[in-house]
Amino acid sequence: MTGNVSASQIARDFASPSLTKALFQFGNSLILYATSVYLMFELLPVSYGYVLATSLLATVAHVRLFMIGHDCAHESYLPRKGWQNKALGNFIGVLTNTPLDYWGSQHLKHHQTVGNLDRRGYGDVVTLTTEEFKAAAFWGRIWYRIGRNPQILMFIFAPIHFLIMQRFPFEQKRAPRRVWLSIMGTNLGMVLYYSALISFFGLEPVLLVFAPILLMSSTIAVWLFYVQHQFDEAYWEREEAWDYKNATMKGSSFYNLPRWLHWATGNIGYHHLHHLNPKIPNYKLAACHYSDPMLQESKSITFWESFRLAKLALWDESARRLISFAEYDRTSKPSP
Repeated sequence: MTGNVSASQIARDFASPSLTKALFQFGNSLILYATSVYLMFELLPVSYGYVLATSLLATVAHVRLFMIGHDCAHESYLPRKGWQNKALGNFIGVLTNTPLDYWGSQHLKHHQTVGNLDRRGYGDVVTLTTEEFKAAAFWGRIWYRIGRNPQILMFIFAPIHFLIMQRFPFEQKRAPRRVWLSIMGTNLGMVLYYSALISFFGLEPVLLVFAPILLMSSTIAVWLFYVQHQFDEAYWEREEAWDYKNATMKGSSFYNLPRWLHWATGNIGYHHLHHLNPKIPNYKLAACHYSDPMLQESKSITFWESFRLAKLALWDESARRLISFAEYDRTSKPSP
């Protein structure tokens, strides 16, 4: 604590979008994406290996565009609130297969409920407690083990979520009109966008170019949002004890990546600060993080450490920590 100034007060100073920084980031991301995609089409007759290599650049740009769209959903990217953020977010949504209002409504609920054991399942991967898992039916436990397998989650669920599940409001039983309009508008935009590409390049080239981009970017996007709430001493509380500020700083981590990876992932690694104040645009998160030691107190996880943490799947309420299935299996076996 610096004097009587709280972490949220310090972070608030960075919650002011910059038109220059926003346009520069969006511009270089869009140019990189368009250039990479064009090169992939040009390289198709030469070697598909070259196409796949170039798809790495396109994927980086695609992830950056998705993170910009994420900021637009929070109305934090462009200085003016309202239609400017919405218009840019909807445009990006066509490129990233993500309806702005549908994804945004689920994501905002995630911010409001993160770490709350009585309000799970909004915009995140459901986490069961050890007691809930123990009490579940046999097939329920099997399904949960499958669903929490990191490989299945990232390489199967993630593409299905972005390519199929976001075409209809599956996660909202009674979706409001604006959500339906967002989904249908994005779907229509995607039909027009890909139809134009197919009419110019052909169906097979379009599939060969966009399949690796969409598969990799969806996997990376889900990974980035998933793993930053995955660590041993994460924050989970019942409704009566849940506290928003504790949930933000104790329940979200700082993904301590190399600088170039922060650039490539739209600075979402500063996830603790994004949860502390979602109005901070991604291009100001790093400056915010290093502005005061108080903002660096959240759990820090490294790139390699995150692969171990991804295996954590159950919240042990008595021990107050996330554990893996392997640890659960060891500790739940009856004594001989």
